[in-house]
Amino acid sequence: MEKRRRKPLTLTAEQFEVLRTRLDERGNVPPPQPESYMMGEIVRGVYPQLKKLRENGYTLKMLVRVFEENGVVITIHALSTYLKNLALPKEQSPVKAGNKGTVGSPTIEIRPGQFQMKPDVTL
Repeated sequence: MEKRRRKPLTLTAEQFEVLRTRLDERGNVPPPQPESYMMGEIVRGVYPQLKKLRENGYTLKMLVRVFEENGVVITIHALSTYLKNLALPKEQSPVKAGNKGTVGSPTIEIRPGQFQMKPDVTL
């Protein structure tokens, strides 16, 4: 079965200018807000407030109760994990195996300094 190459898309100068103008117009309008948020997005969105509350002595159990009072159900373990990952600098956040150059299941997380077994190879 032979692969067909797609014909490259070309625009006239007029079409290009119309596209550029429309993109410029969109740059002045804020993006639409999503209708719903996933748990990670919720915690990330309120992270500065959560961090301040933790610094003021709030426990994870107290924070979970605050979430529940506002209709958000989250476990202590999940909240702890989100807060820990958000507190880590970008270069120290967990790296998932499945990125280029790694071998293994994409569901396994490889943390810095952690050893990952490679498959046996004949020499």
